[in-house]
Amino acid sequence: MQDSFEQQSTSPLSPNTILLQWEAPEHEPLELGPRSRVIVTVLLVLIVVWALYTNSPLMAITFILIGIIGYLSLYREPRIIRFSVTPKGVVAGNELYSFESVQSFFIYTEPPFQNILSLHTEGKLFSHAHIPVPTIDNNELRDVLSQFIPEEEHSPGLIDTLEKLLHI
Repeated sequence: MQDSFEQQSTSPLSPNTILLQWEAPEHEPLELGPRSRVIVTVLLVLIVVWALYTNSPLMAITFILIGIIGYLSLYREPRIIRFSVTPKGVVAGNELYSFESVQSFFIYTEPPFQNILSLHTEGKLFSHAHIPVPTIDNNELRDVLSQFIPEEEHSPGLIDTLEKLLHI
């Protein structure tokens, strides 16, 4: 028995080995008070009325759909997603951020971006993937990721700030 254990510990990691795992909601829930709801509703109604007044039915339909989607997503609970780090990359739900396509990582520790893992990827439209890490030790995560990719500071951009502000 002891010999088989020693063989397992000296063999290289399997690509499916989970080095670190945690769960987190897909986004922070957005809490709108009654006053905010009234303001947003009035603005949407005004935009739709303006669109109809200027004979832009496509714009009116678009903003009606935006209002419906916003209303439905406001009352929907965020899904809990399982995240993990494997020797292949970082897995977020069903998506793999392969270490081959990730240039660097950074763990935000200061509010408002507290406990967020930022992965700088090769993506053209979205070059940074943000993954919440509320229940895991940042130093432990840093130690595991440093084995595969370098850590470089990522300063939050306009898209990052909007993402945080709109809770998406």
